[in-house]
Amino acid sequence: TLSLHDALPICATFFLNGEFIRRHGAAAKEIADAGHETASLFFAPIDLSDGRYRIDAEFIHRGLARNEDEFFQATGYELALLWHPPYYASSPAVVSAAATVGYRTIGRDVDPLDWVGRSEGRSYSLPYRGASEMVDEIMAAKKPGSIISLRLGLPPGGRDAYLFSRLDVLLDALVRSGYAVVPVSTLIEHGR
Repeated sequence: TLSLHDALPICATFFLNGEFIRRHGAAAKEIADAGHETASLFFAPIDLSDGRYRIDAEFIHRGLARNEDEFFQATGYELALLWHPPYYASSPAVVSAAATVGYRTIGRDVDPLDWVGRSEGRSYSLPYRGASEMVDEIMAAKKPGSIISLRLGLPPGGRDAYLFSRLDVLLDALVRSGYAVVPVSTLIEHGR
């Protein structure tokens, strides 16, 4: 039988925003030093579909460039030219603007809703699942080439159980089912 202790090291893609990089520069460097792919989650955690903001190509360019600068300053590494807009909120204009500066916009096909805190679940009628239930949901929804988004921070309102605290169980279940955890760039390369 295979366990995580017998498996090769896992390499994943971490999407980091400027706020995280500024507050936790050492953690960003540790992620990069460990060989994980690091990509952009934009400079600020704002909803790019929010009508209160004037989102144009220049705004997207500046937000991506500023995040690159923050990351390089904190780590000495370059970000991969991959990003996902905060909250995955996007539009064709946002995707096009990012593409003009070389960025590929990444989506997800499995959302375990680990970002739903106690308050969001009640306010927006979203399912609030425990960590074990989220692992079960991921295992039911995943397929070859799936991009599974996991939040590695604390959502507003908190949670009783965090998916990242059960990451060992999720990874073991994926490996036992014959899957490998790979960076997004590997999925892109194999998709060509």
